[in-house]
Amino acid sequence: MKSNYSVRQLNSSFSDPVFFIRNVYMKKAVMFDLGKLGKIGNHELHDISCVFVSHTHMDHFSGFDRLLRSVLITDMKIRIYGPKNIIKNVEGKLNSYTWNLVDGYGLEIEVIELDNTDKKKSVFKAKSGFDREDLEYADTDLEMDDGFKIKYEIFDHGIPSIGYRLVEPRIINIQKEKLVELGFKEGIWLKELKNKILNNEDGSITVNTVDGEKVMDINELAKEICVDKQQEDITYITDIAPHDDNIEKAIQLADRSYLLIIESVFMDVDFCHASEKNHLTITIAKDIFNRSKSAFIRFIHFAPRYEKEKETFFEELYNKVKNKIFITD
Repeated sequence: MKSNYSVRQLNSSFSDPVFFIRNVYMKKAVMFDLGKLGKIGNHELHDISCVFVSHTHMDHFSGFDRLLRSVLITDMKIRIYGPKNIIKNVEGKLNSYTWNLVDGYGLEIEVIELDNTDKKKSVFKAKSGFDREDLEYADTDLEMDDGFKIKYEIFDHGIPSIGYRLVEPRIINIQKEKLVELGFKEGIWLKELKNKILNNEDGSITVNTVDGEKVMDINELAKEICVDKQQEDITYITDIAPHDDNIEKAIQLADRSYLLIIESVFMDVDFCHASEKNHLTITIAKDIFNRSKSAFIRFIHFAPRYEKEKETFFEELYNKVKNKIFITD
């Protein structure tokens, strides 16, 4: 089955984890994490609407400066999600520069701070020299353009580290063979029908048929010619300690995802070191994948120590999951 997603990893898996994501049903692109921005042009950075930051260790956040430099003179509105203190982190980055010549720029950076007890939102506008303006957080702040939504989980990495799930909207497909079989003609009424179904509207609609226009029941039409497309959600989990609570939360967040992007930092022989560094091993990452019943997996964030023994590392990594690896780069 062809995927709705284009998933680009901007660096080697032995380097900073950063993913540039497009979906055919999403007008804009999004990014998971904000470390070194490798293989990406400014024109693509200008197409980003949201960035989902797991935490602000340098390898997940140093790319903020490159992103800022690229979009500074645009009229873009970018939203950054992140853990507790992400607003302070962005404010610190912005305060490290002098902004006396940007009052004519339209750039706005909105920052959403995700916490179990106290979610916050602030905006930084170029026209005000990026002074911080605190806003009221609303549950709709987890809703994105084009009907997409974001779910998240806060994991333990010695500090809070957030995993994200990008949730596709409900998508309704028309069975064209049924249109022909039942004597319906294509037309703008099909778009109207989809919209009414998505809005849970009852009633009737005027339908184009080979015998002219007819008024028909929406629910009956839905049963006859419509089918829900299987949702394709992406779950992104990195930098979490290998203990039971994290593992169970990861399985729940990734439950039946289309794609699970997950760290596999250490080989199993280095489990003790993984525990000290609050990272997953290969086997634990696979266990989360298998128990979540996700369709495909993408392993990320390999410890640099294994670059000298890649053959051994990859043999352990891909054992029993080779046919489930997601690749679109």
